[in-house]
Amino acid sequence: MIYQDRPIGQKGAKKLLKRRQEKDKVGDVTVTNLLQQFRDTLVEIEDQKKQDRKIMLEQQTMMIQQSQEKQELDRIEKEEQIMKINISNLDPISAAYFQNRKLEIMQKRGFNF
Repeated sequence: MIYQDRPIGQKGAKKLLKRRQEKDKVGDVTVTNLLQQFRDTLVEIEDQKKQDRKIMLEQQTMMIQQSQEKQELDRIEKEEQIMKINISNLDPISAAYFQNRKLEIMQKRGFNF
């Protein structure tokens, strides 16, 4: 007579554990090896994401710098146009405005009057 309710004992527990481990095998690869490969793959993916973010930040920094340089060139061009304006043919209000703008530009460039 076999008692179903009695504890399995050490031998039985070892046999049961061995059977489970054999069932867990997929070919020659165990489930723990598959989990480790999965973790390694996740680590690689995270590293790639970090590298991608770093590259994106560098590209954004370059784009911002280029945009600032373009704005500076546009500002210099506008200032040059203002400096070239002949105020002798303008009405007094416009002439005063452009004269003041020219003085501001000259002061910004280091000329003090």
